[in-house]
Amino acid sequence: MDGTLTHISEAQRGLACACTCPACGRTLIARKGRIKVEHFGHYGQGTGCGRNAETNAHIWAKEVLGREKRILLPPVGAQIGRETLQIHGQGFFTFAHAELEKILDDLVPDVVLTTRDGQRLLVEVYVTHACGPEKIAKLKDRGLATLEIDLSAWRKSDDREQIEKALIETAPRTWLYNRKEDAAEAKLRALIEQRAAAAAEAQRKRHERAAQAEEARATKARRERDAKVDKVRRALVAARKSRCAAGLAELAAINQDPDNCHLLLPGTSSCGFLVPNARWQAALLVRMIEVRIGEEFYLPHINLDSAVRAIDDCIHALFHAELSDDVKAALPPDLLDLPLPRQAVEDYLYYLCAMGLLQSDGLDGFEVHHDRAEALARQQARWRLRTERRAATDRIIARMMGTLPGFEWQGFDEAAWAAAPIPGFDQSLAALLEADQPRWSAFEGALLAVLHMVDGGETVAEGLSLPVQGAMLRAEERARVRRMAEADARGHRLSMAAEAVFGTQANSWLYVPPDADAPIWRARNGEPGLVEALLELEAIGKVRRAKAAKQALAAECRSLLKGEADKALGPGLTDPFLNNYSSHLQASPWAVCVDQAGLHLARGELDRWRKRDKRARRR
Repeated sequence: MDGTLTHISEAQRGLACACTCPACGRTLIARKGRIKVEHFGHYGQGTGCGRNAETNAHIWAKEVLGREKRILLPPVGAQIGRETLQIHGQGFFTFAHAELEKILDDLVPDVVLTTRDGQRLLVEVYVTHACGPEKIAKLKDRGLATLEIDLSAWRKSDDREQIEKALIETAPRTWLYNRKEDAAEAKLRALIEQRAAAAAEAQRKRHERAAQAEEARATKARRERDAKVDKVRRALVAARKSRCAAGLAELAAINQDPDNCHLLLPGTSSCGFLVPNARWQAALLVRMIEVRIGEEFYLPHINLDSAVRAIDDCIHALFHAELSDDVKAALPPDLLDLPLPRQAVEDYLYYLCAMGLLQSDGLDGFEVHHDRAEALARQQARWRLRTERRAATDRIIARMMGTLPGFEWQGFDEAAWAAAPIPGFDQSLAALLEADQPRWSAFEGALLAVLHMVDGGETVAEGLSLPVQGAMLRAEERARVRRMAEADARGHRLSMAAEAVFGTQANSWLYVPPDADAPIWRARNGEPGLVEALLELEAIGKVRRAKAAKQALAAECRSLLKGEADKALGPGLTDPFLNNYSSHLQASPWAVCVDQAGLHLARGELDRWRKRDKRARRR
């Protein structure tokens, strides 16, 4: 009632909360039951006022901001295309006053924040509806700095502290308008224009320098053209007459390779090469493009210069570099009716692309076609796996050889062993190196089991054709000794337990009957026999302990009875009392007095004897 905002968790149940709706002024009731989430509702018939979600949020926001007097502002900047510029980072804005829905002409902001020097910041709190484009346009037209805070994610939250923190700093917030963003955009446009102008000037200077360089080259070319033309003519003629042997070995290798022999184009023609086309093409395939699986595996990246360098022994030195256009223009047409080496090599690289061996990298180079690259990567992965598996096998066998006596390995041929089927797997080592992981793991486990046996572990059923017969015999002997030690330990354990029950008569129980059914032999033969014998012994001990306890109780009761009889009757009558038959007890007191009940009956008989003795003395 006093205008203070109250959270449902702080209000008393029902109308005792004394609260009114800040949106419509109607009385509220605090519903704090056990089933539904605690909430305020309008008292009386009908629904709520319909404005509480946004209006209450605005009132609450004004109350929180008025108390905190600070709010986190997002960065200020601009973006044009992919270019961005930030002139202010995020930071807290402090103010002196927070006013709720102050009318500014025809604009009604949710909250107006005012600093001590009169600066104003409008705050729009977004719970269910964001600020519309018409209102945003008016804010921009009037130059009103406005911040929108999105609290929709906290609409159903009941954590007051969390919601207040969201309003102050953690909730998403954006500038609906900030004149500094206009300045940032103008500055960014100026920067973009400045960069464009600088780039244009740089381009102009590059063109100017290129023109000057071109003029210098033309001048030099005119001075040297005649000499170069003669030199090229002589080089083309010499190349046609060359007897160079370059590429012969590569051509032989390619012709023997059914997967790559179709990649040669011997029927094509070119000039400037010292060898036929099939030879330089084979040299390029082997030296530059062929991928070797193994330690030196790599996927080549090729450009025209590197391809020409790779087969420079197949090309006349004059044609390693491209001929200048003026030299080409001055040469007779009959000398240039065929492609020169660089053009021929480039054409061949594109042919290899068409054959699926290479692909263009999109610039000026070539790379292995992605399908072939994936296949090669799989081959390399298989090679790597084979290599690692073989290395692991070699390490295990080397360790065995280093552990076992040398004479046991004499005559062992590891290569022959690796080539033959291995018992238990029916495959050679080479095949197992290619096997799937479960099968390889099984073989490796068997190999490690053999190594463990060699190192002093348990014997194995299969030695995998390795020279470990001696190790297997030693392992079996170790197992025999261990079994004997375990049998001795079980026998000793049973003997100690028997002595605890029978004392010096333990052997009469341990070794009866005198065969395998005797407790001692059953225990030595295995843990189940020991457990069975111990259980039998425990049962016997229990009976013997019960008997001993009964005897001790009888001795104690008789001792008490005798003492009482000595005191009541005197030494002369004690023995007759204890040993004479009693018709009341149907036995002697000594025979009856074996427990507390018997002691009680004997005491009754003692009382009768005492009374008779007393009467006899009075007479």
